[in-house]
Amino acid sequence: MSRIRFLFVGKNEDAEYARGIARYVERTARFVKAEVVIVREEKPGSKPDVPRVLAAEAVRVGKELDPRDLLVSCDEHGPERTSAELAKDLRRWLDASPRSVSFLVGGAFGIDPSLLRKSRAILPLSRLTLPHQLARLVLCEQVYRAMATLHGVAYAK
Repeated sequence: MSRIRFLFVGKNEDAEYARGIARYVERTARFVKAEVVIVREEKPGSKPDVPRVLAAEAVRVGKELDPRDLLVSCDEHGPERTSAELAKDLRRWLDASPRSVSFLVGGAFGIDPSLLRKSRAILPLSRLTLPHQLARLVLCEQVYRAMATLHGVAYAK
């Protein structure tokens, strides 16, 4: 049976966001096994070498992925979706019988291009710039909304 994994680069240091994320992951788990995996972010140093930071984080993310995982990377450059379109895509991804559908939110510098190339889909969360913690919360809420829609559960619009 497939599961949903949320791969987040870097710690969640805000308790309010953490509670919201936990709430939506728990709600999603009513429909499918769901979990959050925190991947250690690379320390950038005083003069950040962005390609080095991204490559190091990509190695850590790669260790969390199984070859049978379907990776969905949250990045601003993908095609925008409505919540209904995300639900249809999620249904299709789950029907592909991966070990998991793994949603990735990168660290401060984003996601390494190698991971973007491995991704089955790129999912922008907003055209606005969002703090990482808020992006994580929005993602978890939208995945819960999609699962509720797929299971015919009424959810406020």
